Amino acid sequence: MITHDRSMKVLDATEQPSAVSNLAWAIILTLAGVGGSLVISCVTPFVALAVALAGTVRLRVALRAMSAIWLTNQFIGFVFFHFPRTTNNALWGLAIGAAALLATAAASIVIKRAGPTLFRLGFALLISYSIYQMMLLATALVLGGLETFSPHVIAQLGLINLVWFAGLIALNELVAILCKTWLGVTPRLLQAS
Repeated sequence: MITHDRSMKVLDATEQPSAVSNLAWAIILTLAGVGGSLVISCVTPFVALAVALAGTVRLRVALRAMSAIWLTNQFIGFVFFHFPRTTNNALWGLAIGAAALLATAAASIVIKRAGPTLFRLGFALLISYSIYQMMLLATALVLGGLETFSPHVIAQLGLINLVWFAGLIALNELVAILCKTWLGVTPRLLQAS
């Protein structure tokens, strides 16, 4: 007779997040990004969302969700906040989108490296934020806007992303607990691999 020790929890294929739960989580993050755009006047925490996506879903899904977040952010900015419809603003919008996608890819690479999960997530946030800001700085050199790259502004935006990321971790844990009966196992940031 074969017995199983139920005290040892082994993650098997049935305990992996399903496609439905991955999609649901990506939609939740997209809605959080949209909500952030509306609440804090288009200061969407793209880097926090990039790391949260990269730590929980496949890169292709993460990039698609980030594209949806960026596109919705642009729509909100131009339609609801009446951003001027100029070539310069359109180019800035494209640069922000490209920087957000690059930050997502960078986060995915960092998270896949060895080390404790919290270290990888924190390092992914730092690296992604640095890449995001460097891309925008390069854009400012071409399109103008260098005055927005003061240490105070960069630190403030970094803090916004850090706080949002902490909130996204809490949201992720809450979704994992409350939605288990509907979604089964959900992708977990604190178990990112």
